[in-house]
Amino acid sequence: MTTHPAVRSVASISFATLALLSVRCASSSGGGGGESPSGTSSSGTASSSGGDDASPGQGGSGSSSGSSADGSGSDPDGSTPGTVSPSGDGGTGGPQSVLQRGNDVFRRATYTEPGLVESAAKTMAPDTTFNTNATFPANGNTQNQGTASVLYLEDGPAAAGCPAGATGCKATARPAGNGLFFAFPALKANPNVVAFDETTGQSVWTADVTTGGDGIRGTPVIDPMSRRLFVVTGNNPHLVHALSVDNGVEVTTGGWPVTLSSATLSYNGAKFNSGAQNQHGASLLLNDILYIPFGGQYGDGGTYLGWIVALDITNPTRLAGWATQSARSGIWGSGGLASDGTYVFGVTGDTTSVARSMSDSQEVVRVKGLAEFTRNEASLFVPTEWQGWDRPAGDLDFGASTPAYVPLPAGSNPSAFLVAPAKAGRVFVLNGNDLSAGSYPTPGGSLADLTVASTTAESVYTAPTIYASASGLHATVNVGVSPANCPAGTPKSDEMIVSLLLHPGQKTVATEAWCAPNAGGGHLNYPPISTTTDGVSANAMVWFVNGSQLTGVDGDTGTEVVTTTGAACATVPSMSFPIAVKNRIVVSALGHLCSWSPNGGL
Repeated sequence: MTTHPAVRSVASISFATLALLSVRCASSSGGGGGESPSGTSSSGTASSSGGDDASPGQGGSGSSSGSSADGSGSDPDGSTPGTVSPSGDGGTGGPQSVLQRGNDVFRRATYTEPGLVESAAKTMAPDTTFNTNATFPANGNTQNQGTASVLYLEDGPAAAGCPAGATGCKATARPAGNGLFFAFPALKANPNVVAFDETTGQSVWTADVTTGGDGIRGTPVIDPMSRRLFVVTGNNPHLVHALSVDNGVEVTTGGWPVTLSSATLSYNGAKFNSGAQNQHGASLLLNDILYIPFGGQYGDGGTYLGWIVALDITNPTRLAGWATQSARSGIWGSGGLASDGTYVFGVTGDTTSVARSMSDSQEVVRVKGLAEFTRNEASLFVPTEWQGWDRPAGDLDFGASTPAYVPLPAGSNPSAFLVAPAKAGRVFVLNGNDLSAGSYPTPGGSLADLTVASTTAESVYTAPTIYASASGLHATVNVGVSPANCPAGTPKSDEMIVSLLLHPGQKTVATEAWCAPNAGGGHLNYPPISTTTDGVSANAMVWFVNGSQLTGVDGDTGTEVVTTTGAACATVPSMSFPIAVKNRIVVSALGHLCSWSPNGGL
């Protein structure tokens, strides 16, 4: 166990350099939100093999080597974060592709959109033709994880019109190579996967994959090299399906689909009880491994655990998982898991009256490879508040939200943050390389612990968006009950978007910068995303669903730039994450997609 590391002062932090840190991890992210395919980061040098025409936001074949808080280049457990290699991915699917939730493995939910300057943003309006056509079965719930979030593949099927072998195609005049949006109706809908033409919103193909009563809940993942879409359905058993992105035909050879059940998956003697598990969170694809988080059924019924399941997409017989040693302790957050390019981070929920030494409740945990776990200071963070969040004192699952990994400029110590919001009105900033910063097994060790909402209510269900702007590095979340510590003069609202300024190299690691009112989502309200026009910090804006409209605010101040006034986008589930694509904002609602663009051009 090490002592709490000193925070080395960084005399000057270039936020252009900070934004260029992103290794696009071509395996697992599209280009729309990424910054640059190359550039020097605090965790090594990222290089692109994407060719001379690589542009900001375009992924390439990147690599990054990690460094520890003490500058040794290895973690306290002796391992060294390794290379971020393409996930069976020789390309990115196109520079604007959004291949998984959050747009990169870090889960920063930030996008590069050159056309979304303030003057254009003020004209945002619904894309009427697209929105009219992009419909599907309206199964699901608007609260408590209704549907998976929308994804986008810029490099669509090569041939024009309807793809060979496709069912449900209406886009007979689709141009060759036109991109696809993907929607995932829930709760045994038929079809339950739909690909839409990016321009007209007409269906290009539909699929109905085998599922139990839960259907598809967590956001799937696209691998552009294999041109497969990986979808998890449940429950009893849960199945992992691989579908062609070109025509929706399911792969049924080579071990697909994969069954997750008590007969196929166990950890330390605990078997995977599919009937009681539920797959709320977005899957994550990293280095050919598909990571799938699990919690329980809504209402906490049944005998379930928190699980991180790891599946090799190149050889699906290679399947393993990590599970909590305490009952329940589910990984609930709709945003899923986050990664630093080697390790994968999950956040667990509550249990009842279990000694800390026998519990994995209310913690941030990291695994690597096929869910390999080492119980040490680097791989676990437990907040000092954990007992008050567990039952019988509370039902305040830390794991109701999703963290984001934040690489920092070269010379920073630590070299990365992990921003971890908590249901009980908190946002923790952790050392991204050593989660407890030397504190474990004693709870604590955060670099910052900010109160952003009520600490006694179910206040925060979110996943941060991380972006740089003229004022610095921001982590921005949504909160739903009694926002706290907003700057004086902020309009009053029970639902708010709250932006924190992160301060690498300073004693005060994070401060609250601004708050902006939000409405219509209840305490499980709508999560934000961010855009810049240059992939660095120019014209930073934060976007979020606001009732049945879209709001965009200034990323520096939270001042409203636009709230749309066109046709309502009704029944958006509370944790449906928008994406930014080709200067559009698109979100999945129950039964339809909603798209907005400058002047509503489509």
